[in-house]
Amino acid sequence: MTAERSRLGTIAVAVEFDSGNVPLLLNELRHALERLLEDGTVHAIDLRAIPLAPGEEERLLRALGKGELSAELEAQGHSEISECGYPGIWCITHHDLAGAVVGRFIEVTFMPALLASQRPDVVQGLDRLRRSLAATQSASAAEPRTA
Repeated sequence: MTAERSRLGTIAVAVEFDSGNVPLLLNELRHALERLLEDGTVHAIDLRAIPLAPGEEERLLRALGKGELSAELEAQGHSEISECGYPGIWCITHHDLAGAVVGRFIEVTFMPALLASQRPDVVQGLDRLRRSLAATQSASAAEPRTA
């Protein structure tokens, strides 16, 4: 092996793969926003179900940017819900109990369903509020009144 050839092995080479899906996903999101505004159609993309080359998911998220709203949820692992830089587009990331990412979705909606109160929870909340008010009213009725 010649000296020139042996030096070739020391040259750092970055190999980038591109599936071409990032521009397609951005256009899909544009169409989804149009449908959301036209008739309220909600759209979701499971990023783990799409063939993306290494680094493309991060590139897509950078292109979508960061919005003003975010929320965290603790239920069978940690979840992060973040509005993207384009209102109506949300990134939802689910982690398992060990912290590993187990799902990442892009949702096009006015408000992610994950943030909406579930009917059974609202029923329980109403029941607790009624009991609390009843207890407060009972306690105040039992207090002596001074004139």
